[in-house]
Amino acid sequence: MANRRKFIAGLGALATGSAAAVGTGAFTSVSAERSVTIDTADDAYAFLRLNERGGGERSEIDGGTLVFNIPGDDESGYPSENPTDPEGLGTDSVYRFGEDAAHDEAGLFAIRNQGTQPVNVYSTQETTEGVPSVTMYNVDTGNLLTESSPSSQLGVGSAPLVCGLEIDTHGVPIRDEEYDVDLTINAVATGDD
Repeated sequence: MANRRKFIAGLGALATGSAAAVGTGAFTSVSAERSVTIDTADDAYAFLRLNERGGGERSEIDGGTLVFNIPGDDESGYPSENPTDPEGLGTDSVYRFGEDAAHDEAGLFAIRNQGTQPVNVYSTQETTEGVPSVTMYNVDTGNLLTESSPSSQLGVGSAPLVCGLEIDTHGVPIRDEEYDVDLTINAVATGDD
């Protein structure tokens, strides 16, 4: 799973002058090209900072982007007193991963607001048909963080929001190759400064 970012730039043109003011219909459409400068950063340095927690078995920074490997990409991360070699998640089940394998630090990842406004945070997944459904949740409260039920306000520079992933495999077929799912982490300004 990867965190996908969308950059949307809103551009507009304002028509002025007497012809436009009296509505003569001097033109029916206009296209104005403008330059937009966008700097991108690794997840650890972005406005919404994403950091892995634990040892990096289930969550890790790969090329500057937070990615998840479930159940984990290294069997040595499981306790030695109970060796296992899991190949994947069972079907028709709901799993919660609230920490990395073989580590006691809460959460798979943490979110910190490094922007300029307080935000509410939640996750979305573009498609869930035929693939596992993934939703992030607050490990302290156990609440799923969805568009209809986002996190409580995350202030600028406040303590990070510690999250895990809930994965629902109902209706998902067993297959040899792994499922690649894009999880979008959204931060919406609350308007409170």
